[in-house]
Amino acid sequence: MAVTSEADRERASDEAADWLVRLREAPDDRDTKARFAAWRAAAPAHETAWTEISQTFELIGEPLARRPQAASGPVPLPRKRLAHRLLAAGAGIALAAFAAPLFLPGWMLRLEADFATAAGEWREVRLADGSSVELAPLSGIDVSLREGRREVRLLAGQAFFRVTPDPGRPFQVEAQDVRATVLGTEFEVRLDRMGTAVAVAEGRVRVDHGALSRVLVAGRWLQVDAAGGLRDGIRAESEIGLWRHGEIVVHDQPIADVVNELRPYFNGAIVIASDAVARRRVTGVYRLREPVDALRALGRAYGEISVTQVLPWLVIVSAD
Repeated sequence: MAVTSEADRERASDEAADWLVRLREAPDDRDTKARFAAWRAAAPAHETAWTEISQTFELIGEPLARRPQAASGPVPLPRKRLAHRLLAAGAGIALAAFAAPLFLPGWMLRLEADFATAAGEWREVRLADGSSVELAPLSGIDVSLREGRREVRLLAGQAFFRVTPDPGRPFQVEAQDVRATVLGTEFEVRLDRMGTAVAVAEGRVRVDHGALSRVLVAGRWLQVDAAGGLRDGIRAESEIGLWRHGEIVVHDQPIADVVNELRPYFNGAIVIASDAVARRRVTGVYRLREPVDALRALGRAYGEISVTQVLPWLVIVSAD
């Protein structure tokens, strides 16, 4: 039985990525399909490499033989450059695909929530007590307004609350095991894979988490991360809830944080190809409504960062 060396496996992976791109470019070309079939049958390593890369890309929800490329969308790359970026991003795509079930996808969120939004969708909800809630994309809430109680549960995403004062009925927002309690104020709550964060734009909010109880005033924020660790700090009040106006402000934060902010605004997957790129720190103001353009602006500003829209639903951020 033939033994496949590491070099053979790497070569097969490179060739499989190249074939993926060729088949995307010409899915109905008979000659391309015939040559692909011959390559696939030529060695067991070829079949293994193709199975791995095709399963990786099907994990994010689109079989390889489907979805045509929009004529006005992604800019084509030279095949070899694109193939290498696909390979570099493969592990990140697979990780994102496996992590996704931990957070309610859009259609499940709509089933679970009283009010929910899809990717790229904003929504304002007026509550019966006169309070309002603005939902960021891919966000959902449950609402319970009863005599003596006003409770909202954030299931996922980000919400900005303007609370109508009512001393007899405190307004509470729960996000996992974090609770924010107010009488009348403006604040935002965020729940994602990084944890739960509360930031106050106006007034005061009491945040409870286990034995912790802390009062936040305007301009203060508190985050309970996924491991239970605490972080807090100060933000300009004008920046709290700025996403409602289609912008985010980034102060010396890793690119991974920027991508995490932009993902709900993109109807697809944004993948960072390496840890080195994810850790690179950036500063700037970015537009949420055009997430791909925002990433490209970041790349131009800082250099050595490439943003490639491989498909209408797949963007790869990599080293140039």
